[in-house]
Amino acid sequence: MKKANVLIVDDSRSALFAVKALLNHADIHTVTASDALQGQEALKKEQFDLVITDVDMPNLNGLDFCKWIKSNPETAHIPVIVLSSLDTDIDIENGFRVGADAYVPKRLANKELIPHIESVMDKCTFVKDKTILVVEDSKTIQMVTKQGLEDAGFKVVLADDGQHALDIIDDVAPDILLTDLNMPRVDGNELCRRLFNTDKYEFLPIVVMSSLGDKSMMRRLIRDGVAAFIVKPFNVDMLVVTMEKLLSDHFQRMLEERERLIHEQKLTIGFIASLVNVLEARDKYTSGHSEAVTRLAIAIGRELGFKDQDMNRLQIAASLHDIGKIGIRDNVLLKPGKLTMDEFKHIQTHTVIIQNILKPLPGMEDVLVAASSHHERWDGTGYPNGLKGEDIPLFGRIIAVADVFHALTGDRPYRDGMSSEKALQVISDGVGSHFCPTVAAAFFRYIKTLKNDNLT
Repeated sequence: MKKANVLIVDDSRSALFAVKALLNHADIHTVTASDALQGQEALKKEQFDLVITDVDMPNLNGLDFCKWIKSNPETAHIPVIVLSSLDTDIDIENGFRVGADAYVPKRLANKELIPHIESVMDKCTFVKDKTILVVEDSKTIQMVTKQGLEDAGFKVVLADDGQHALDIIDDVAPDILLTDLNMPRVDGNELCRRLFNTDKYEFLPIVVMSSLGDKSMMRRLIRDGVAAFIVKPFNVDMLVVTMEKLLSDHFQRMLEERERLIHEQKLTIGFIASLVNVLEARDKYTSGHSEAVTRLAIAIGRELGFKDQDMNRLQIAASLHDIGKIGIRDNVLLKPGKLTMDEFKHIQTHTVIIQNILKPLPGMEDVLVAASSHHERWDGTGYPNGLKGEDIPLFGRIIAVADVFHALTGDRPYRDGMSSEKALQVISDGVGSHFCPTVAAAFFRYIKTLKNDNLT
């Protein structure tokens, strides 16, 4: 979290001391005020990144103080956290109604205040350096708008009319579009219509600015999906507040959608993991194979310097790499002897079956590609697609090494498992033909860190 300058407002000296100590321990700079009137004076003299305020105070209560902050163009951009002993549902609702960005009960301050500060500051970081495409034919309004938005930390790109905006929008990739209505060539109304009818910009926040004479069109555009309407002449400070509010709301929706997808993915992966257990229960010889391959794959990923997100995706792909075998006939999968050519072709289809299982699941594209490519070979002679070299996904190359090593060292109905030394020699002999040299090198680096009895 960035070093923040936070104003704490509370008429209780003990509460001020406790909150100040909590924030200072988190390396956050603090200024205190003993009531809201002092808080107003502090805001007039100094720049703050965040205000934390109590509610029940003399002279001016915290809710009215929050309302004052949010209605003042010079302070409206500052996030406010209400920290109060009043924590019924109605109290919390009242806090959000006056514009609070978060509401924390005092009894939960030690546990929840710092996470709420981090969340609010993340929102502030998110809105900075965002790009706004301003579509306006008046050079004067262009310059005034550009100056005000850039002073607030936004990147601004100008377009002279709707057609100009359409010509450059793909290169600009704006986070918000601010457009006038009355312009030559393509006007703001037509620009909005075209963008709303595209998959790429269907959810782009669009702010329309125009005169009072366009009220009927304003209502229609809002119904059609315009995020906000600003009446000319407008205050640039309030324009900035509008942009920050839209981006903050957009950020919150992104977080909520991400949490929803993560929850759905966990449920899905849990279900598929159950299928893996069912699969391995069919054959005592391969029981625990997916878990062992996953451990090896993670170790290789660590040697390659993977970050947490990549490690997580690799773990999922490795744990599901054999899920396609659930569609292989028992008389082939469990056959104790050598497979016929037709039987081998049938067992190869498990890399295609896995695609049919995972393809309908959102957010699993990289896992699907990785898990279905672990039988590709570095020299291009593998299956299912005969991929060669670095055309094989990196996760697939990693799983290939882990899969072969564990398969070689495990017992099968028709043979005993190899010793670790022999299996390592097979991997070494296959470098450059079967296995990716970089992945194999990482594998051997990991092996050197182990004792012999921990190789499998």
